[in-house]
Amino acid sequence: MKRVLYALALACLAAPAIAQQGATAIEHEGRALINQWVAAFNRGDADALAALEVAPDTAKLATTIANLRADSFGKLDVYSAAFCGVDSTHGKAIVKFARIYTFGGKMNDDEARIFDIAKTDAGWRITRETDAPYASVLSC
Repeated sequence: MKRVLYALALACLAAPAIAQQGATAIEHEGRALINQWVAAFNRGDADALAALEVAPDTAKLATTIANLRADSFGKLDVYSAAFCGVDSTHGKAIVKFARIYTFGGKMNDDEARIFDIAKTDAGWRITRETDAPYASVLSC
């Protein structure tokens, strides 16, 4: 059942642009960036995560992934993602999720992470990410 819910949540994140009529450019482009981040995080691919950041700390990313895997991290169960634009080349995203063990069940309580994102020559990239209380609401 949890796998079905995870698949549905991920499908909602990856829904085609047709389903998001009226959405702003930051919602479309930011969603693609966050979908890549979720996929790389779930694969435990520190290099792919680093490629999504403007100034990555590759060693820290690798350590974080290694520690999560050692603790039986399985996947992120993404509940929602929201986006807002600060200007035409900067925005924010909030992702609400739970970390799921490989054997099922939540590792922690529900979590939220806020991303500052910027449009670069290489496309949209994460400039900063911070943990946030689950009840946080995105504001730009």
